[in-house]
Amino acid sequence: MLPIAVTLVSAVLLVACAAESPSYQSLAANDLCPVEAVADGGHEDNPLFTARVKVPEQPLAPLLGNVRSRSVTSLNGQWNYIVDQLGVGDASPLLRGGVGEDASYGAGELLEYSFAGGDTLQVPGDWNSQHAELFWYRGIVWYQRDFDYQLDDGRRLFLYFGGANFAKDVYVNGTLLARHKGGFTPFNTEITQYLRPGSNSVVVKVDSRSAPTEIPTEYNDWLNYGGITRDVMLVETPATFLGNYKLQLAKGSRERLQGWVQLQGARAGQAVRLRIPGADIDETFRVDARGRATVRLDASLKLWSPQEPHLYDVEWSIEGSVLKDHIGFRSIETRGEDILLNGEPVFLRGVSLHEESLLRPGRAHSAADAAAVIDRLKALNANFVRLAHYPHNEHMVRAADRAGILVWAELPVYHNITFDNPCTLGSAQKQYSELIARDQNRAAVILWSLGNETPETEARDAFFQSMAEHVRGQDDTRLLTAALLGFGGMEAVGEYIGTLIAAEHSKLVAFFTDPEPVTMTIEDPLGEVVDVIGYNEYLGWYMSGMITDALVERGLEVTEAQVRERMLTEMVKFTIDTDFGKPLVISEFGAGAKQGQRGGPLDVWSEDYQARVYQQQLAMLENSEALRGISPWILKDFRAPYRLNTDKQHYWNRKGLLSEEGREKLAFKLLSDYYAEHPGR
Repeated sequence: MLPIAVTLVSAVLLVACAAESPSYQSLAANDLCPVEAVADGGHEDNPLFTARVKVPEQPLAPLLGNVRSRSVTSLNGQWNYIVDQLGVGDASPLLRGGVGEDASYGAGELLEYSFAGGDTLQVPGDWNSQHAELFWYRGIVWYQRDFDYQLDDGRRLFLYFGGANFAKDVYVNGTLLARHKGGFTPFNTEITQYLRPGSNSVVVKVDSRSAPTEIPTEYNDWLNYGGITRDVMLVETPATFLGNYKLQLAKGSRERLQGWVQLQGARAGQAVRLRIPGADIDETFRVDARGRATVRLDASLKLWSPQEPHLYDVEWSIEGSVLKDHIGFRSIETRGEDILLNGEPVFLRGVSLHEESLLRPGRAHSAADAAAVIDRLKALNANFVRLAHYPHNEHMVRAADRAGILVWAELPVYHNITFDNPCTLGSAQKQYSELIARDQNRAAVILWSLGNETPETEARDAFFQSMAEHVRGQDDTRLLTAALLGFGGMEAVGEYIGTLIAAEHSKLVAFFTDPEPVTMTIEDPLGEVVDVIGYNEYLGWYMSGMITDALVERGLEVTEAQVRERMLTEMVKFTIDTDFGKPLVISEFGAGAKQGQRGGPLDVWSEDYQARVYQQQLAMLENSEALRGISPWILKDFRAPYRLNTDKQHYWNRKGLLSEEGREKLAFKLLSDYYAEHPGR
């Protein structure tokens, strides 16, 4: 009837393709893939600077699992820092070997940097929320602190980072030991042979900018906080030690445990003992020449669930060294359009969440932050949380494990990245491997998400096919999902609303027949790859303005308020369906509201309007037979540079059920009551 489809698709693509902005070119020099060497500085035309190629002394060590149960020394606290806005820290001859060497100087010597006498930053913590002058800063900050350590003979020492955003170079006593990219996954490096008796220095170069081929890109609808945002620890081990392990129910089973254990520094045939006293398990396994042993054994277990999040005490030991964990065992699978937890259908009553603290401004990073989130999820009567749009800290996942909150974990493959670049694929695979290595024993994690709102292209499809194979190759005990954005469904909505309003404005209105209620069918080919279909839709929020523009272009005298009212009243007739016969989770819906603003039924930005959108959305979603969960957008207002309405937003995304200070909006209680009244829906 109207060319609304083209208008709507174009509008959405303007958002999804923002990652192709020409301003990316300024970061091209920082694209380090695929080599590990880096030419720092970018001052090739300036004779005062000398670009150096710096290569770490060693590759990253395999990730240590369950670090908090080991012999650890925290390096959290106040760190010295230097802001390096022009990126000269590795390039200026006046800095000798560079800031990373943390050199000292004496009388008569010139060295144009020093960590002494400056300000400090709290670690873990982002720099944006700690100092006002750094709030919008994107670039390089050098961190430094001293530590004392005495390591006995025959012992080893690792430096572990829970996460730092984005690219990191790590120096110990002036030597570049490690390089890591990715802001949300852990890494560690061995420092045994570089340690000095007594006082030692660690310097970390953190660059919060991303490159065009990296994940995520620079263009995201959240503030990508910079800094060392998660715990830093020294981890001491014996010469031979338990590196990591996986222990979960075998795929499709609720009575058979399966997994592996990996030793470092082991000899072939070395024994590893596994004890689970609560399940009467006491078994010994012997590792092969790689230090690895496969675990398979039958067990009668009390299964983990949201109602009873039972965690077993699990002990691994070698030659007197014991590593303890708390692990829950549950099965997760699909059957047709059902999600089965421990063989029984489950409905995911959830909400989405960015990693911002409910207790203070900035990134969440502590056990207290996680506990505050769990309290709000319980008040919401939720059993599920989508940790968007990147891996959240380990405290959050552990807290969900203890509280019985099911988790959707996600990699920041967000909107339009360079899907056809093998370096981008390699970065995504590396980051997912690090996430899996950290969280593979957490029963709460049931969904690995491949990405969010990506455009339908052949390059993207090939990328996600490779990613799916990679993730399933490392962990086939969980389900794969992705948050899709279906243009076809939105076109149908636009045509439906447009037809109704055109009829109202026509003198021939009596001759118009009511259109059939809309079924928004998800046809994205990524649905063939994943196990659970995620779908983001914002009926009642974004679509009304787009439809209004299309109608006005056709000569209809119509206001956005009229279209918005029609959308809200009609959407309860809509249905969302898929072509794939798989479970459907509405991974996002919602509307913005400024906490404390009240108004009428069409007062956009009011709590009343947001609550009305939720009410109509929940009624509409009752129509979708494949629906097996929802995670509305979002628990709490969060920082977002995209949001330029200084009166209502002021660089906050206002779709939260809570304000940035944690105050409830009307929609919070509405959703809480709905979940209480529909526990199985």
